[in-house]
Amino acid sequence: MRYLAAIVLAITLTACATPQEPVERIVRVPQPVSPPAALLRCQAAPKAPGGAYTQADVAEFILDLSESGADCRGKLAAVRRYVDDAISE
Repeated sequence: MRYLAAIVLAITLTACATPQEPVERIVRVPQPVSPPAALLRCQAAPKAPGGAYTQADVAEFILDLSESGADCRGKLAAVRRYVDDAISE
């Protein structure tokens, strides 16, 4: 009996509900993001010394290799910022 009374009460209470306002939905369509071409090319890696090479040759190679890697990491960070800025707009 209580079960039936609870069902009848629930049905009558839903009849008193006010209709909700229609909800405006905002749909964001992703736009393709294309960073500048200059940021998509890294400095070329240096050629390893060949033949009879000295420690100075190896040191120069390591410095050039480090510079090349720093260039690429810097451009990757710039691309990441560019994409983040484009997405947040």
